[in-house]
Amino acid sequence: MSRLPRARHAAVVCGLVALVALALLASPSAVLGHVRALLASPWFPLVLLALYLARPFLAWPITVLSALCGYQYGFLVGLPLALCGAVATSLLPYYAARSLSPDWPLVGRFRDGSARFFDAAGGLRGVVAARLAPTPAEAISGAAGAARVPVGVFALGTAIGELPWTVAAVAVGVGLDSFTATAVHFDPRLAVAIAALGVALLAGPAYAVWRRR
Repeated sequence: MSRLPRARHAAVVCGLVALVALALLASPSAVLGHVRALLASPWFPLVLLALYLARPFLAWPITVLSALCGYQYGFLVGLPLALCGAVATSLLPYYAARSLSPDWPLVGRFRDGSARFFDAAGGLRGVVAARLAPTPAEAISGAAGAARVPVGVFALGTAIGELPWTVAAVAVGVGLDSFTATAVHFDPRLAVAIAALGVALLAGPAYAVWRRR
């Protein structure tokens, strides 16, 4: 490996370490506590946009911002807004993973594993199933980007897979008297039911892989 790729590799590692540290310091509860003061501001849409852009770097759950949309705008406006935000905020790690060099050993293994999953499950089915599972959003976006899932397929799969979670989160936000990140939680039975849909989607591809063995 030449000096330039090594320097880039080191820069990426340092950047990831810095982002982890930032995520630990900038918790949703701490940041959104200050955002509450801006809910009545005419600048709030720009604040919300900034939160969606920053979210992947802070590793916040998408559902927290979906609930904020429901709290601020109600269900009819909040739902499509939150769903668009969920897709848009997922594109950042998708493109970041897509741009990484496969020559780096860890990146190469990650790309190979991701490609095997999406080859077996299918691009759209794989993204939808992964989004339905309670899996960290950045891991799914990164895997799809590394596997070169077409961006249109990724965006559609993200919208479909995030829809149940977004509906639930927006509904939670609508029902809050005062918005706090800690108040955004779901009935465990709902989470299990949504995850079960993802498992059911993968049953066919999993059986096909088993038969080939």
